[in-house]
Amino acid sequence: MLRAEYAENAGRLDRMRADVDAALDRFRQAGDRWGQATTLTMRAQLRQYDDDLDGALADLRESWSLADEFGRLSPADELFRDLRRIDLRLRRGDTGTALALLDSARERAPRVVSEEMLVLLDALEAGFRVRLGDLDRARELLDDAERALRGEATFPGDHVRTLLGNVRASLCLELGDPAGAARALTTAYAAALATRDVPILAVVAVTTAALAEAYGRPHESAVLLGAAARLRGAHDPTDPQVRELTARGRATLGEEAFAAAYGTGRRLDRRAATAEVDPARYVAARYPAR
Repeated sequence: MLRAEYAENAGRLDRMRADVDAALDRFRQAGDRWGQATTLTMRAQLRQYDDDLDGALADLRESWSLADEFGRLSPADELFRDLRRIDLRLRRGDTGTALALLDSARERAPRVVSEEMLVLLDALEAGFRVRLGDLDRARELLDDAERALRGEATFPGDHVRTLLGNVRASLCLELGDPAGAARALTTAYAAALATRDVPILAVVAVTTAALAEAYGRPHESAVLLGAAARLRGAHDPTDPQVRELTARGRATLGEEAFAAAYGTGRRLDRRAATAEVDPARYVAARYPAR
């Protein structure tokens, strides 16, 4: 199970998949409910990449049921559970359910979690709000989170800084401000490198692909989507942004040209993919201000 966690962090999903299956089999043989609950959340992530959202949700429900046998979860764990559920509902298109869950989590959070967790919640909810088209609320959440982050010098926040910068970039793109998106992505990319967490770097790469599209560079956008998949270890067909960028790229370039450009990014090694998705490199060299 631990080896699978390291493999996921490195974008080695082939290794992760084998170890998740082996760990889950052995935890079940041993009757270890904690091990099963932990491993099932990892398998849910793999099923999400396999375009099996029903299976992912079933794994999470089984995991939560097993975890509940140990007693009440901590407030932070309950919040993460809610956020995971919200993300899956949005990926499935269950917007009404997702909004209800989001409102419930927001109402409970200030009473039960720390300031750091509230900043993380603001960052994640802002991302959800951008996806839902609620841009005013997204801006408000981002502003609150960024003020809190600036006011806490010791905040343990490279992951949070990455998320904030990435969501700010997405908001700027929705508002027709690619220059603002480029600035936010440059900050997000630097923070993602500091985390040494390859999947979160892939998140930044996808938004950089959206920036490339906004600058009228569909070929480069497709390459960046491929590089994001290389870093993540898989395509992410249920991510709304990936799905929309892929559909528009295919429509603009044609199936063969899109596949070729995507394959160029997908075949990069990890170091080359990391360099390829640097937004500062693209903005400075290829996308001068218009």
